[in-house]
Amino acid sequence: MRYDLSPLVPDVRLFPLGRWLASGRRATQHVSAEVLGFREHRGERELREVLADHLGRTRGVIAEPEQVVVTQGSGHSIDLLLRVLRGRGVERVALEDPSHVNQRAQVLAAGMSVSAQPVDEEGVIVDGLDGGVLICTPAHQFPTGVVLSSHRRRELLEWARATGSFVIEDDYDAEFGEDQGRLRSLQGIAPDRVIHISSVSQTLAPALRLGWMVVPTPLLDDVDRHRRLSDGFSPPLDQLALAHFLRSGHHVRHVRSTRAIYRARREIVLQALTDQLPQLGVYGVQAGMHVVLSLPTELDDSDVADRLRCQRVRVPPLSPLCIQRVDLSGLIIGYGCLHEAAIPSVVQRITTTLREGRHRPQASLDSHRAPLATQAGHGRSPTHKHSHAATGASGRDGVPVAGL
Repeated sequence: MRYDLSPLVPDVRLFPLGRWLASGRRATQHVSAEVLGFREHRGERELREVLADHLGRTRGVIAEPEQVVVTQGSGHSIDLLLRVLRGRGVERVALEDPSHVNQRAQVLAAGMSVSAQPVDEEGVIVDGLDGGVLICTPAHQFPTGVVLSSHRRRELLEWARATGSFVIEDDYDAEFGEDQGRLRSLQGIAPDRVIHISSVSQTLAPALRLGWMVVPTPLLDDVDRHRRLSDGFSPPLDQLALAHFLRSGHHVRHVRSTRAIYRARREIVLQALTDQLPQLGVYGVQAGMHVVLSLPTELDDSDVADRLRCQRVRVPPLSPLCIQRVDLSGLIIGYGCLHEAAIPSVVQRITTTLREGRHRPQASLDSHRAPLATQAGHGRSPTHKHSHAATGASGRDGVPVAGL
């Protein structure tokens, strides 16, 4: 495939290999032979201490090192947490609609049922939440890119406290947030009800297989037990390398550098879309490594994606990520691996394909409703049309935390 617009994929060509290898050498040159044996299920103490400090400074997370559990990524963290919660009697899991298809598969594989909770321009709708746990992406909802508004944050935490439910906060690319300041992690507001998870898959590289979760104390023993029954522990030498990489400031500098690169690519993408498809809405433009191009619901976005694939352009359609909703159609345009010079050509291919695409009766690129309109019975529907400058959230007066 010549052009890969998949979201959640960083440009691994930017990975600071020399600094990473140097951190690995310095972190392990004086370690004892014990490090090569069976290790703690929660991870190396050194990394957990560094992560607790790093997350507190950059995301407002409240955690002692004992609460930090090192995993092999966010998917691994979710799998462990679902097993733990299933063992504690949770049978139903609420997921954002739309959301990552892997989450649905993980919930079903854990023997639990899925409850779909729609997302609008203020994030996940709290009214009608059904489940003992909600998995959400409040800092930058995937895939829509909207930010959970401040009053929705309050409603969500009130729901968790009132029902005794948990919130799994997937903070997958929050460190790339910048416009209007990054909001504090939900975990930092309700550490007893929110489980914070993240990884280096977006900030560094997926192949490192290093992630973490901050777990409320009452769940730690169960997490330890399930970790022991699965893979036991994460590679200790890599953990020590990451600890040094974070402590030395290499991670902060790398994120600053890549954030600027992704910002530049995002601006070029948005300008190209404005020039070539001004009649279509774009949302999720405030951060991250992808935006969503909203299409008329009468247009088959999967068919558009298939046609683009024939032109050597891989771009995921939005509708397959929906659980119950039938009112969303679009293309998820990831620009993490897209070189700046290629962007106008790629957008031109998308434009040509859309104008030649298969439409259902009365479909038109010149008329379609607001991109995040929600189904009846799930709260208000936005009536305005999103522009390329839209933030994707309103009333975001939460507490910013220290920037990188």
